[in-house]
Formats: sequence, structure tokens, C-alpha cells
Amino acid sequence: MAQATPQPLSFSFDRDSGELSATFTPTAGFPPLTLAFLKQAMADNGLTKLFFQDSVLNGFVRKAEDAKEAVSQVIAQRRDGEFALEVADDLMTASLTLVAPFGGRAKSVEVVNAIRAAGITYGILHEQLRGALSTGHCNKLVIAQGLMATPAEPARFESLLEEKQEELAEIEEDAVVSYADMGYLLLVSAGDPLMRRIPPVPGQDGIDIRGGKVPARPIADVPFAKESVGAEPSADDPDLLVAIVPGQPTVIKNGVKVNPVIDIENVDLSTGNLTFEGTVRVSGDVMTGMKLHVGGDVVVSGTVEAAEIVAGGNVTVKGGVIGHSEGVTATAGTTSIASRISAKGSVQVMFAESAHIEAGESILVLGNARQCELLAGDEITVGKGNPRTGQIIGGRVEATNTIRANVIGAPTGNFTRVQVGLDPYLEEKIAIKEQEYARKVAELDRTIKQQGYYKLNPEKATPEILFETSDKRKALAYEVKTLLEDVAQMKEGMVSAEDARIVVAKAVYEGTELRIGHQVWPVQSDLSGGTAQLFEGDIRYNPKK
Repeated sequence: MAQATPQPLSFSFDRDSGELSATFTPTAGFPPLTLAFLKQAMADNGLTKLFFQDSVLNGFVRKAEDAKEAVSQVIAQRRDGEFALEVADDLMTASLTLVAPFGGRAKSVEVVNAIRAAGITYGILHEQLRGALSTGHCNKLVIAQGLMATPAEPARFESLLEEKQEELAEIEEDAVVSYADMGYLLLVSAGDPLMRRIPPVPGQDGIDIRGGKVPARPIADVPFAKESVGAEPSADDPDLLVAIVPGQPTVIKNGVKVNPVIDIENVDLSTGNLTFEGTVRVSGDVMTGMKLHVGGDVVVSGTVEAAEIVAGGNVTVKGGVIGHSEGVTATAGTTSIASRISAKGSVQVMFAESAHIEAGESILVLGNARQCELLAGDEITVGKGNPRTGQIIGGRVEATNTIRANVIGAPTGNFTRVQVGLDPYLEEKIAIKEQEYARKVAELDRTIKQQGYYKLNPEKATPEILFETSDKRKALAYEVKTLLEDVAQMKEGMVSAEDARIVVAKAVYEGTELRIGHQVWPVQSDLSGGTAQLFEGDIRYNPKK
């Protein structure tokens, strides 16, 4: 009987250790061992289900290349499957990680036992679990999901003044509340509905993966604001706020204030400077040197000369605003001003000259604005309805969102600065808050160090001092937290400069300086109408088509 030809490559598997050893014996007539031949031999012998690494196989092949006699090496091993079960701290999810076996045993039974041992009984995702156990591997797969508590819906407050505004808009021009194209003053009568309160909706409890209750967060039942002066809940419907006095309504957070209204002929020496919490209507003029400070709106049927108006609401001047700048030279971007209007709401005027006008919301100048300072928290419009007006000549005009005008600058080269993209008020308020925050943090740090000193040297402090220091620390910590929240809330209100724009209907003259955010663009030559806005961080002017 013929003797079998000896094979240079052989394998040996140790069942106890689970290790696979390979032996290569250099044999005449056989080519050198290669990685491909080694892998094929393992496949032919059904050994590829074991765990092996190419780097180990390559090492054995290189060893065999230089061998003069038989060489052996462990090249693979048997490995059982592995798993990890992770339960979230809030008991709302459980995640499974499975490592497949290499010639060894899977851990399906152990996985099921571990789930039971973890007390997981609710929200098991059986399909995902079966799929993972079937394939033998997964990575942080969610296999149990609790039921989240449904958040409560807070009470909502809806203004009911829109119908009243539409009603007033149809009143003829000579009525008390009408100002033709310049808007109207909204007034209400006693008993008029102002605001509807929609009560809160309680949340629904959830269930964690162990079957435990996850309580919905309770929510306060917020009533109408106590600051709703001049209004109160209806006797027939406690969720309906109605006016109890006639006057001008102002929507506030969770309520409406109704301010009484007064009418006067002129603001002059016969009346003296006027301070009033409600709304003031002036049928004539506000004369030079006078001051009018009100908590509501101001309506002036005549003109405002070199006077001062400060309003907590809106300001409307039908006859224009005229300041005085004789004998004074204005520097670049500024103007000499003797007429000042400041409103937390909006300002509307027929025209403005040598005037300083501030508005928390918007400014509308129906005619021209000449050598003025205009500052608005939202937008500024110069010119409305008449194409021959709407010119910004000289001065400084700043708005957070948008500035619109027919013409900016003048052929005479008056320096005119126009800026959008930065809230002229908010940055200053934020800076003040941040300075106060820094002071409180420093004071809190000193108090903490003082407490630490007293702990190390108890003989230096009486119980009263320790009590006062502890109370001071708590109070300062609360103030620091509140200030930090205030700053964060104010920063959320900052408008992105990318959304700001300057819209010009007809022309922009040389000598104008356009600013968007922190970018500055001096206009070097006359331009036709168009829109200026930021594009990739730079000011881009798109001519009107």
C-alpha cells in the first residue's frame, strides 16, 4: 500500500483551553507558506469561526518562511459571547450591548436572566430584543423604554383687543381715536372684554421600566396679573378679564392695564411740565422747553418744538417734531438736538428735524428726517405714501431689524450714518447686568472665604456672626443665580445681524455710512435703490430690480 504524501501544514485544537495551534514543516516540493494558503486551509478545516487576527497569522507565516524545521504557534482561539446591560439612572431606558461568540457559546439565556434580575418589567421592546439575540450582536441597543410623563400645559392668556382695534380703525377721521394714516389710539369702555385666560391642563404620569410611577411635574395655576390696573375678572366668568374704567388698554404679561386718558389744549407755561400715569392727548402743540412724562400714550395734534416727551407707550405727533440747532456745529454721525422723544412702544411723526427720537419698538416718519438721531428697538421707516418725501438727511439712524427709506443722504454730501443689526438698548442693559453679576460673584466669593475662615477659627466668630454670614451667602447665591438667568434671557432677545437689512427705494448718496452688526461700509459713490444686508460676514448691497 502506497504511503500518503506528508502535508507541511497541520492544525491542533485544544478543547480545554480553546486554542488552535498551527504547525508548518518545511517539505521539499511544497511552496513556502502564504497568508492566503493559511486562511484557505483554516476554512477547509472549518476553523474560521474561531477568533483570529491577521497580524497573528502574518507573524506565523513570516516565522515559517525562514524555518529550517517544523514551527508551531497558537493562531486562533475559541471565545464565548459577551453582553452588557445598562439601565439609565432615571429608569426610563435599558440598553443592551452584545458581542458575538467566536466558536463559543452565545449568552442569550444570561441576557434574559439579567433583564429579570434588573427588575425590568415594563416597556420591553421584544422585537428589538429578539432581533439582537438572533443576530448575536448589537451596540447599546434600547431594549426597554419607559413611558415619559406628559408635561402639563400652563395657563395661556389671549388678548381680545384685536376686534376692538378693527372696530376703531373704521371710525371717521374727526373721531377721538382716529388719526387717519398715522394710526389710532385704542380706547375701551367699562365692561369691555380684554383678555381670555385658558386654564392649565394637568400632565399625565409616566411609567419607568420597572413599572414604577413617574409623576408629572405639577404646574402652578397662574391667575391674571395683579398689575392689571383698571381691569378685573368678570363676575360671570373668572377667566375673562374686563375693563372696569374707560381708557387706553396696554397688554402686559398675563394681563391688561387700562389707563385713564386726559385731554389738554397745549403743553406750555400755563400747564407747566406734565407728569401723568395714563394717556395724554394734546389738541395743540408742545411748546419749547416743556416736558411731558406719561406712563401711557401721547398724541399731539400739532407740533412738538424744542421740548421733551417721555412715554411708557406710543407717541404720535401729527404736525412734526422740530428742534433747534442754530450756532452749533454737529460732528460726524451726530446732530445738535433740542427736541427729544422717548417711547417704550412706537413713535409716529409727520416729519422730524434736529430731533432725538427713541422707540422701544418702531419709528415711522411720514415725511423727511433731517439731522436727527433715530433709535428703534425694532424698525424705522422714513416716508410712507408720498414718493417725494422719505429722505434721511444727515444724523444717525439705528434700528435692530430694519430701516426703510426712499433716499438716504443728500447730493450735498451730508454725513449720514445708518445702522441695523444691533439693538441700541439691549447691549447696554446686558452690560449693566453683567457688571452687577460680576460684583455679586465677587461678594459671594468673599463671603464663602469668610465662612471657611470661621470654620477653621471658631473662636473668631459668635453664633450670631455665623448665622448672619450663612444667611448672606444664601442671599448672594440666589441673587447671582437670578442675575445669570436675567442675562441669559436678555441675550436670547438679541437679533442676529444676518437677518437685519437696510431697504432704500430710490437712492443712497455718497457720504453715507451703512452699518450692519459690527460691519461698516462707507458709500463712496451714489447708488440707486436697493437692499443692504450681510452676506458671509460682509455687507452686500443688492440694487433694486
